[in-house]
Amino acid sequence: METIVVEQQDRVGIIYLNRQEFLNAFDDLMGYELRVQIEKFNADPHIGAIVISGKGRAFSAGADVSGFEDTVNGVKKENKINSFSKWPIFIKKSKPVVCALNGFAVGMGITLPLSCDIRLMSKSSKISFRFAAIGLTPEYGSSHLLAQIVGYGKAMEYMLSGRFIDSIEALDSGLVNHVFEDDELIDESIKIANEIAQNPEWQLSQIKKMMRDHLFVDDFDTVITTENKIFRQSQDTEAHKEFLLAFRENRKPNFHND
Repeated sequence: METIVVEQQDRVGIIYLNRQEFLNAFDDLMGYELRVQIEKFNADPHIGAIVISGKGRAFSAGADVSGFEDTVNGVKKENKINSFSKWPIFIKKSKPVVCALNGFAVGMGITLPLSCDIRLMSKSSKISFRFAAIGLTPEYGSSHLLAQIVGYGKAMEYMLSGRFIDSIEALDSGLVNHVFEDDELIDESIKIANEIAQNPEWQLSQIKKMMRDHLFVDDFDTVITTENKIFRQSQDTEAHKEFLLAFRENRKPNFHND
């Protein structure tokens, strides 16, 4: 990989965006490599959750605008990530993903994390939905997702103003789950991700799917019916049987044959 750095700690796969000289601005290659690595982690039974963060002074300064002129001028070039616009659909089907926002998270650098499951932030970091300020409009489903996360009024303010949001406001608005000291962000993010990753994979995938799908279901009876069906299926899994055995033996369940 040329634009990302990959690590593993316990059952957590870690991806660092690594175009530091460009504040980790996304070009086609970095977007492609990020998606490929997530697919690798999704296929790895030794990985239960994923952390994404940035090397250097930023999580990501957004999309690399150096390629925008070609698009405006109608110049077509080979693009390895033509399907990357479907990121929200792709990440919805992924193992749990925690975004650890360090430094600046601007434009695509914050709309991409909106599709992830948990967002964490360092105390000194700044977030901006910068689109209007550079003559563009939001993408990656952010015009829908942001309102779900922070409410319609705040979402409208953030999108229309493009102003920078500090960690205190981001936490208060629900845009991020936790704020940590700058030098503690990665360790705390991995800790949270590993807590998730210790749980059985099938159960995590079903919980994530239901939580996402039920955001769009108005019929509460449908929600209950689906939950009951999946709950009954979960009772027949080896993970639940292992829990019952561990409970009887007064020990911690071993979901991953460690």
